Amino acid sequence: MASDTVQRVKDRLSIIDVVAPYVELHKAGKNMKGKSPFTEEKTPSFFVSPDRNMYYCFSTSQGGDIFSFVQAMEGVDFKGALKILAERAGVELVPEDPKKRSEREQLYAILEEATKFFSDNLPSNKPANEYLKKRSVNDKTINTWRIGLAHDEWRELKNHLKKSGFAPEHIKKAGLVKSTDGKEPYDVFRDRIMFPIFDSSGRPVAFSGRLLSKDSDLPKYVNSPETELFNKSEILYGYDKAKHGIRTLDFALLVEGQFDVVLSHQAGYKNAIAVSGTALTSSHVALLQRLSNRVVLALDSDRAGIAAVKRAANIMLARGMDIKVAKMPTGSDPADMVANDLKGFKQAIKEAKHVVEYFLEVIKDEVQDERKLKLRVRDEVLPYLLKIKSPLDREHFVGVVADFLKVKSEAINLELSTLGDQSISENDTTPTKISASPKIGSDRKQSLLSYMIVAHDLVDKNVQKIIEKALENICGERIQNIEESVATEIKSRSLFELEEAFSDLSDDQVLDELASRLEQLRQIVVREDLQKKKIELAALETGGKADDVVKILEEVKSLHDKLSQEPITKKDLQGL
Repeated sequence: MASDTVQRVKDRLSIIDVVAPYVELHKAGKNMKGKSPFTEEKTPSFFVSPDRNMYYCFSTSQGGDIFSFVQAMEGVDFKGALKILAERAGVELVPEDPKKRSEREQLYAILEEATKFFSDNLPSNKPANEYLKKRSVNDKTINTWRIGLAHDEWRELKNHLKKSGFAPEHIKKAGLVKSTDGKEPYDVFRDRIMFPIFDSSGRPVAFSGRLLSKDSDLPKYVNSPETELFNKSEILYGYDKAKHGIRTLDFALLVEGQFDVVLSHQAGYKNAIAVSGTALTSSHVALLQRLSNRVVLALDSDRAGIAAVKRAANIMLARGMDIKVAKMPTGSDPADMVANDLKGFKQAIKEAKHVVEYFLEVIKDEVQDERKLKLRVRDEVLPYLLKIKSPLDREHFVGVVADFLKVKSEAINLELSTLGDQSISENDTTPTKISASPKIGSDRKQSLLSYMIVAHDLVDKNVQKIIEKALENICGERIQNIEESVATEIKSRSLFELEEAFSDLSDDQVLDELASRLEQLRQIVVREDLQKKKIELAALETGGKADDVVKILEEVKSLHDKLSQEPITKKDLQGL
């Protein structure tokens, strides 16, 4: 049913329909061309293929279909993109239980009404307005972020929502009231500056309340409990308003709290976001990575802030992200700096250093003894180098650490090798074993399969049959099955590259190109099979039957023979 819905959306919406509201497109042969919506550029490098219903951006190396485009532009997951496009296409999604849908809509309505209620409370409350003014929050920011006030009353919001017609059980499920020992439910938020927390579509789903009274033993901040609409591990405060800024500036500014976010936006950093009531999670990072692969952390410089940087580094480096840290003065946070030293804040962001360099500086400030310094760097910094995916980037920071310690790069590489296959888990800094290495040539294999699939659509029928037969011989599968395994983004990139390349080649040259790529693919497939057989053999050696061992040894020999065969040539293809 779900796949039928996706297909109906695709049938009703073309890639041009979806992209045109975001990008000014112009004719470029049989394709369309425009400036990338993902980055600032002067020369258009964003291509759209109406025939294939695909796009590809050469500036940012991303592409795909209508769903991946909406995911990238709106910062939503596939389900979110499907909902947006289904509404645009007039396609009804799979029917939902009316009772469940009605209840969720009730929760949204309750939280919207609560947001209005808190917002209406604010203008007439002098202490709250004086506090916000003291924190340098202006009226425009108050209105944009819908900042409000919960009076110091036990059941004011509950009574208001009941009078507005909402059921008590729904008010409780929205996380706005609670009860203890069977007593009458009371408001969760009292005497607090209220910050609504919005989902990626801009709907309020929770609140964070900052205590207004100074003379109180109550917690400074209180956040909504988790509800059907609010999962702390998946929602970032400010994400709905920061999506465009993250995409256009090509980095997210991760700060610590609500005041840090709203004042950063007020200062022009429209890419600022923060977590709400929990530590940074992989889900948070995945949200950011949809929009940009770069993050600058602007957190407190105390122990808690450093621990937060470590956690972020654990997750982000493992996902191949570029992470920098803007060093805040001791005792200051972004909100303080925006209010009191905006120039200094901007300078700190501008001078943000890679997280490895940041850790080196932190250790240097804490340790004077040379030997202890080296031991701290070995134990606390080198494990992060193992997290860096890019070999070139890792080698660069090997040099940075070597220069910092005044030793040779070889010494750092030797230390890294002694760490073995250790890494840092996402939850702490304890070294753990890395899982088995990925399949041989997996990225290259995807690229070559993509090349062949796109080439198949561009050549005449005779050559199409040759490609189909060759792929079946090499991969043991029909081309239709192979196409399903290749990422849409990779196919879209190949499409625009091959259309231009093939237009300048003769028929013989096309066959030469195909033969060359097919040979590379054959080598990868054979080596993958060989690796599998070696793993099977290693397992049998500890307790397998002799006949099974002999059989696998024969298969290994056969695969080695295949590797030494004559490469595929144009003549081979002509003979298929």
